[in-house]
Amino acid sequence: MTRPLVIFGAGSLARLAHYYATHEMGLRVLGFVVDADRKNIDTCCGLPVFSWEACPAQHPPASTSMYVAVGYREMRQRQRLFDRAKAAGYGLQNIVSTSGFLAATVQMGENNFIMPGAVVEPGVRLGNNNVVWSNTTLCHDTVVGHHNFFASNVTVGGEVTVGDRCFFGFTSTVVHQRRVGDDVLLAAQSLLLDDGEPLGWYQGVPAKRVESISEQTGVCVK
Repeated sequence: MTRPLVIFGAGSLARLAHYYATHEMGLRVLGFVVDADRKNIDTCCGLPVFSWEACPAQHPPASTSMYVAVGYREMRQRQRLFDRAKAAGYGLQNIVSTSGFLAATVQMGENNFIMPGAVVEPGVRLGNNNVVWSNTTLCHDTVVGHHNFFASNVTVGGEVTVGDRCFFGFTSTVVHQRRVGDDVLLAAQSLLLDDGEPLGWYQGVPAKRVESISEQTGVCVK
């Protein structure tokens, strides 16, 4: 039996997760969780908002699953909050729209969000905590690490390897058999024909490395 769900976060991604979890997956959502110093609302989507500090006592990991809904502004923050939820003992729920396509042979970790119209082809391996937004295609045998964010209409060719904490802007494309290192940003509408080296900001058609990303902050999207 699937455990009831709490959603970490109360922003737009959290509200979307609530929609697909309830309307398409039939999950029971108990409420939303935020840090106490960020708690400025009492309800969200008609459900209570709890403080993180009180959550383990109110909704213990033994009886509750969690989805960590952190957007794209700071990719390392996505990892930090995922790691915090794991350390607290929560099992993390994948949110998958019934309008997305996942081939039967796809391997997927936890806390992934697959939006409507996304296509994940046979042989793809997805790690943990990835967001695959609407109409994005991950072609066959591609391997994706953890904590990545694919905006709408991204295309990743077959047999591509993607590291961790990368951001792919609207309608960007990675051609087949390329390697994208950790902490890479591919700007909207860019076409990556070569490998993407770690901590690189790539932009254009064909995409060129236009900037290095700070090792201290990782990918931040303003």
